[in-house]
Amino acid sequence: MTSRARLACALLLISLLGGCLALPQLGVLLGRIALSSLGVDNVRIGNYHFAPGLAGIDEQTLLNSGLALAGLPVNIDLPLALSLPANAPSLELQGFAWQLQVPGTEPVAGEFDQPVPLHAGETTTVTLPAALEPRGIDALASRAQKVASLLDLARRLSASGELPPGSHLSLTPTLPPALARVVSAPTVQLDVGTQTSAETAPAPTP
Repeated sequence: MTSRARLACALLLISLLGGCLALPQLGVLLGRIALSSLGVDNVRIGNYHFAPGLAGIDEQTLLNSGLALAGLPVNIDLPLALSLPANAPSLELQGFAWQLQVPGTEPVAGEFDQPVPLHAGETTTVTLPAALEPRGIDALASRAQKVASLLDLARRLSASGELPPGSHLSLTPTLPPALARVVSAPTVQLDVGTQTSAETAPAPTP
């Protein structure tokens, strides 16, 4: 496909996204996506689910469970709210690439491959599944130490019900292929305890 044909496809896609936007305006619009965390849900290790105040799960319970806990992570569901300003045209993302860093854990990353519709002045909620491992767990000598490390992380996350201070989440929206060739989506950043920010989108390719 020639450059002119790609640009024509991109302009058609932009019109479908929400009106006659120029390419630079689309980059600015993507940079105005607001991201916030709605907490941490469904904290679990294998089949064991944790909730605030739940005292029935301890190290010995897990050691006696027969599960291969040495390689199990702490799984969580992370509900997120995404929104556009009230005066922005609506658009639909094809998904997004994500990266998450929680203090005391190994960084994790992945792809969310479901459509994310965004409408002006409204909030869209998506749930991001993440698997966290305590930092340095592989270096611990015994299975009991590894279980204790996993339990400590699961208890901290379930007790607070939210990402701890110092956590960092970034999302890079996925655009339709023809549009992605001519405009780059900015990465939306969330630092827990601070407001959302977004990197400046690069200038569109002529």
